[in-house]
Amino acid sequence: MSVLKPWDPAPDVVFLHKKKSRKPKDLITVCVTNYNYAKVVEECLDSIAAQTHQAIELIVVDDLSTKDDSVDVISGWMEENRDRFYRTLLLVNPRNQGPSFSRNCAFDHASAEAVFIMDADNLIYPTALEKTYAALINGKFPAVYTQIEEFGNRQGIGKADIWDPERMRESNYVDVMALIRKEAWEKVGGFSHIEEGWEDYDFWLKFIDHGLTPGYLPEILCRYRVHHSSRTATEALAAHYDLELVMEFRHPSPETATK
Repeated sequence: MSVLKPWDPAPDVVFLHKKKSRKPKDLITVCVTNYNYAKVVEECLDSIAAQTHQAIELIVVDDLSTKDDSVDVISGWMEENRDRFYRTLLLVNPRNQGPSFSRNCAFDHASAEAVFIMDADNLIYPTALEKTYAALINGKFPAVYTQIEEFGNRQGIGKADIWDPERMRESNYVDVMALIRKEAWEKVGGFSHIEEGWEDYDFWLKFIDHGLTPGYLPEILCRYRVHHSSRTATEALAAHYDLELVMEFRHPSPETATK
C-alpha cells in the first residue's frame, strides 16, 4: 500500500545496486532525505555504513538540490560503498516537493518492514540500528525513538522522554529520527505537508489519533545537527503561533473534540 497519489511525480532513479542474495529477515531500510547538504551528507552516510547491524537497505531521496552537487556526491559515495548494503538506491524528485513528500517516497520504495528515517545533515551512533531494532521487535512497538544529542551551533541533550499523549499534545519532544514499522506509517497516512514546518510533530500526533504507542529507548543513539539555516530555525520558528493553531485544528484534544 502507498500513501502517494497516482498523480504524484515519480522520482528519477539515479543509482541502484542490489545484491543477488536473498533478502535478510532482519533487514532495515534507512531512508535519508537530502536537500543541498553536499557538504555534510557523506558524514551522514558514513555513520550509516558504520552500523553494527549488518542487514541494511539504503535509500536516499534528493529533493532536487540546485545549490550544490549533492547528487554527484551521493552517487559517488554509493558506488564506493555499495557492497556494504543489501540494496542501495538514490532517487531524485523531478521538482522540489518538501520533506514530507520525500520521506513518503522513501517509505514507498522501502522493501523492509522496519524503516529508519533521518535527514542528511544528521548522524547516528554505530549501535543505533541494532538497539532500536531489538526494541522494536522485542517490544512489538509500532515505532521506537531514542534520546538525541545536539551538535553544531548548539550542544546538548534532547528532550526525548517516555511517550505521553497528554504531554505530546502540549509540545513535541520526539525527533523524527526513529525506527518505524512500515505498516504504522501506512496506518497513519504517512507524512503530511505542512506549510512552514512541523511535519514531524504532525506525524507523531497521528500516532495518538490512531491509538499507536511508540517505544522510547533511553539511550543517546542519534545526533541532531543544529544550524541557523535549517527549516526549523527559519520558517517554523517564525510561524510558531500559527503552527500551534494548525496542530490543534488537525489534531483536536478530546476535550475540544466533544464541544
